[in-house]
Amino acid sequence: MKHALIGAMFAAALAAPSFANDYTIMAPASPGGGWDSTARTMQEVMQAEGISGSVQVTNVPGAGGTVGLAQFVASASGDPSQLIVGGYVMVGAILTNASPVSLADVTPIARLTGEAVAIVVPAASPIQDIKGLVDAMAADPGAVSWAGGSAGGVDHITVGLLAKAAGVDPTKIN
Repeated sequence: MKHALIGAMFAAALAAPSFANDYTIMAPASPGGGWDSTARTMQEVMQAEGISGSVQVTNVPGAGGTVGLAQFVASASGDPSQLIVGGYVMVGAILTNASPVSLADVTPIARLTGEAVAIVVPAASPIQDIKGLVDAMAADPGAVSWAGGSAGGVDHITVGLLAKAAGVDPTKIN
């Protein structure tokens, strides 16, 4: 279902006349992850819908996508046959890795996915609402343990923003 939705959205985004016959899509991560799956779904849809007869996916892992982003900016600038996928992890990675390139160096053409964030605790936790969470963070930021996705990703950014809004130094969060 997810792949069909992504495919339909991408086909609609590219309904205008295509600018190249062959495309390369960079997934700035190792094979098998979310960006790779998105790139390969785009590949399937572009070929199935006749947008392109040849679509290649390349994987360039490293540093939350910033290695691939830098390579893409350096080698694909102005080439309409070159595409890259990315997401919130890359936003954080650009900042945390002091990347020499940023999303300002590329042109977004379509939003294909979105991420929802939820904060949950074990049922037996003494924290039972957002006020209790904020109070616990304010009392001892390092005593509240968090789990989630990659450093610099949407989970990490959400916790940092929550801490900041609560007047807690985000660097003290565990």
